[in-house]
Amino acid sequence: MTCPAINVVDLTKSYGARTALDHLSLAVERGSRTVVLGHNGAGKSTLLEIIATLRAPTSGTVTVEGHDVVTRAREARRLIGLTPQSNAVDPLATSAEVLTFQAVALGLGHRAAARRTRELLDLFGLEEHRRTRISKLSGGTRRKVDLAVALVAEPPVVILDEPTTGLDPLSRLDFWHELKRLNQDGRTLLVSTQDLHEADVLATDIVVLRDGTVAAQGSPESLKQRVGERTLTLGLADADTARRLLCSSRAPFRAAPGEPHTVRLALSDTPGALKAALDDIGRVAGGVNELRLTEPSLDDVFMALAAR
Repeated sequence: MTCPAINVVDLTKSYGARTALDHLSLAVERGSRTVVLGHNGAGKSTLLEIIATLRAPTSGTVTVEGHDVVTRAREARRLIGLTPQSNAVDPLATSAEVLTFQAVALGLGHRAAARRTRELLDLFGLEEHRRTRISKLSGGTRRKVDLAVALVAEPPVVILDEPTTGLDPLSRLDFWHELKRLNQDGRTLLVSTQDLHEADVLATDIVVLRDGTVAAQGSPESLKQRVGERTLTLGLADADTARRLLCSSRAPFRAAPGEPHTVRLALSDTPGALKAALDDIGRVAGGVNELRLTEPSLDDVFMALAAR
């Protein structure tokens, strides 16, 4: 059994009388895109800061690729690229200067730093902005620079705290594409976000926090199935057609209260369930005016599992 990229065991963080994280445990598997969801104050940023060695836990352990973030913080830090909510990048520096400075600060010689800067400018399509001051870049381009800075040391783990806040829709799509490309190259991504659509697009695994604890963890699909069900809704021509379908169907269609022309079916994963439903619908096909498939969403997951 392989060791997870990030392993959090019984983690607690207290600020005086307030407990931000309460005996929290989770594992982030290598190569995953793990997204952390939770209401404001659920502990998302505190969790990411402890993993990134920026904040010390009160108790419990956290390891990154097997390195304890407290007792072996320097080794753990070398394996992490961090993109915080707002980066402290010099707004008067150019994109190339920011990347080169970071490379030199991490111990690369000037020649190697220049080479790494060229690689990252090319990787993120930033070559045309190499001499542009950070303050003059668009929000989306600035976030690409932030991400490039996090990757100077080629870390296997990248942590992003609300990475697309404030970006326009096209910039968000572009940034998501970059994150997926990085993940395909083998990097583990740990992302905190308030954007449920972003979580649905990015996540291979979701961690739902509630009041400093893990309320649930799993794939987006498994969490949706946990809180709701796929439903097939039929709008029929008249009440007689609806009654005929309800009386003759093998699938467990049910009447919609107050809607005599409408019937619904909860679709299970039982083999043959969908085929039986389609066979039943076929017998009244001429009387079907509407057919709609509804699935539970991450909004349902958030309301059921993350809301106080």
